[in-house]
Amino acid sequence: MNLNLSKIITFFILIILIFSCKKYNKTSERTLRDRLIATEEDTLYKREWMRINFENRKVEEVEIYISENNDTISNQYKLFINNNIDTLKSNYYDLILTKTNKPNVYKGQITLHTKYENLKLNKQNRRRIQFSYCDQNKDSIFIRYVESKSSNIINFKFENYYGNRLQGQLYQIVERDTIVNNEEMININQSYIMVDNQIETVNLFLDSDYIEENKFNPGKLKFTKNK
Repeated sequence: MNLNLSKIITFFILIILIFSCKKYNKTSERTLRDRLIATEEDTLYKREWMRINFENRKVEEVEIYISENNDTISNQYKLFINNNIDTLKSNYYDLILTKTNKPNVYKGQITLHTKYENLKLNKQNRRRIQFSYCDQNKDSIFIRYVESKSSNIINFKFENYYGNRLQGQLYQIVERDTIVNNEEMININQSYIMVDNQIETVNLFLDSDYIEENKFNPGKLKFTKNK
């Protein structure tokens, strides 16, 4: 009688272990995915550059993010006059990525171009640039921060188990001491730029405030898609 009871208990333990393993495998399959790629619940954006031509040899290039619902926001901006970029009115970045000898780890350099690029930095003129971006291992995402107070160039490393897809945000704050009506004041300028290296993105830094503030409205301007 005791022997039969022992066999029954052993049988039920085996059944429980089998179902537990199946459940673990299903959980693992669900967990191991690229979290920087859109799911059905995410809003997918497609990046494009629009070119706006004017008669006076002035050209504007605007990077826009277009959602599946055709909501459009503007991001980078470049102004060209006589084929020369106007650095005082443009706002964009240059991005260079290279693979390292370490698996899934990449080396990057990002350069922010704004009207404050050549600002003489001292106690009266201060600038801080912060680059926030996503690191991703096999099953998790981490937000990393790198900043510079002396240069518009930031060097960084990032990990992505699923490839070199990069999603991030550049933030710049410039503080300049000034005097208005004999009163000491601080002139503050802040700006944000989304950073992506793929055409389609679900950039985690695209929050509702940024989308609302940067809605793109071409109005009556005529533009052509940049090929």
